[in-house]
Amino acid sequence: MTNKSINNPATIADVNKAVKGSEKVLGTEILRVEERVENLEEGQKRLEGKVDKMGSTIEKISNQLDGFVGRVDDLTNDNEIGTDQIHELRETAKDHEKRIAKLESPN
Repeated sequence: MTNKSINNPATIADVNKAVKGSEKVLGTEILRVEERVENLEEGQKRLEGKVDKMGSTIEKISNQLDGFVGRVDDLTNDNEIGTDQIHELRETAKDHEKRIAKLESPN
């Protein structure tokens, strides 16, 4: 019992039928790939938009931090200057106390 289809050579019609079937499958697969590429491109555009927005937000935060750091530096400098002035005033006040004590003494 041999199968006739195994022993018979393929005809041009058989080859054309197989090619047409393959063309349909390949066409469908190409359309799927193109759709995926389009989805990836749209996703990339959305992602780029988000990255740009994040960049501008980071820049705004950076500018605000620069201003804050500048004010903190100014306050630190003012604090150092004030501390030095208080120290000088204390020394001057001590000298005044000694002079007043001498002036008030009965000697």
